[in-house]
Amino acid sequence: MKSKKLFKRLTVFSIVLLMSIPTYAQFDQLGSIMSVGKNDAVSILEAYVSPFANGMGASLSGGWYNTAKPHKLGGFDVTITANLVFIPSADKTFNPNDLGLGDPTDGINVTIDGNESPTIAGSNSVGPQVTYTKDILGTPVEFAQFNLPKGSNLAYSFMPMVQASIGLVKGIEIIGRYSPELSYGKSGKLGLWGVGIKHDVKQWIPGLKKLPVLNISLHGGYTKLSSTNDLNFQPEFYTGIATSISNFFPEYYDNQQMIMGISNTTANLLVSADLPVICVYGGVGASISKTNLKLEGNYPQAEVISATDIRVDESTAISDPIDMEINSTDLRLNAGVRIKMAVVTIHFDYTYANYSIATVGLGLSLR
Repeated sequence: MKSKKLFKRLTVFSIVLLMSIPTYAQFDQLGSIMSVGKNDAVSILEAYVSPFANGMGASLSGGWYNTAKPHKLGGFDVTITANLVFIPSADKTFNPNDLGLGDPTDGINVTIDGNESPTIAGSNSVGPQVTYTKDILGTPVEFAQFNLPKGSNLAYSFMPMVQASIGLVKGIEIIGRYSPELSYGKSGKLGLWGVGIKHDVKQWIPGLKKLPVLNISLHGGYTKLSSTNDLNFQPEFYTGIATSISNFFPEYYDNQQMIMGISNTTANLLVSADLPVICVYGGVGASISKTNLKLEGNYPQAEVISATDIRVDESTAISDPIDMEINSTDLRLNAGVRIKMAVVTIHFDYTYANYSIATVGLGLSLR
């Protein structure tokens, strides 16, 4: 029971720190982004969210191993690992003028009063003001105006991980990581699971298989993180812009939800020198992350009928407007050290990549 409570507290801590603070708290202007329609909302969201998605994806690639030596048959370990991912400086801002917002062919023009806006990893300052107008018989009619969202002022991602490994035959080790779906904040939910495998390849190399201390293996792992969060974007956003706002059924907009799924696949060649107390290990490989972000539900939209008629009602609303994907591929170079005292292990390592990772872990290991 104590271990279950510790695990839950650790997971909730990671949720609050990683997602509530740097991400969801910054989506208070999600409604204003949705006011520009599907295509432009996707462009803005991708530019703003990508550093978080890529950082979280990179964090899921860490913490898989602390030695190249697989467990013997029946050997096992349970390890708590924390991965701190550093987001590159170049990903702290984006230029909204490069997004191609608006559609001049349909008379929709965009004015942006700046050429730099913070991403979610950027500074906690308001982004440039964006104004949308539609040309109606030569008259520009404003139908949306907002500032791009602030950053979190946190250029890192932090992800604790709990996993267990067990040794099988022929130098094969199976690894699993899992978190049941937990609730956080007022309406958020998050769950995580992953599977991995490590295989001793030194045994198949003549001249090396009898060499003491040195171990060589191949590793592969897949992790999937899923989260949901309720949203609240109401027609009142258009007050002062629309000439007509109708909301006959308030519950029509109560099904708004943001769903985010982040997966990571990693493959590595591992080498370690395993001594009785100290193990020095390293790895080289690749990491592929994929983030799918969906906005489901009904969202109010303004429809410009004429220069004096801008309507917002159920007939102008859009449903399930966003279903976007963010992909990232990274090469990884990793080095670390593990200290083992009886069955207790402590390890530290650093992964050099575009999104670099510092890892620390504590575990119980029995070979």
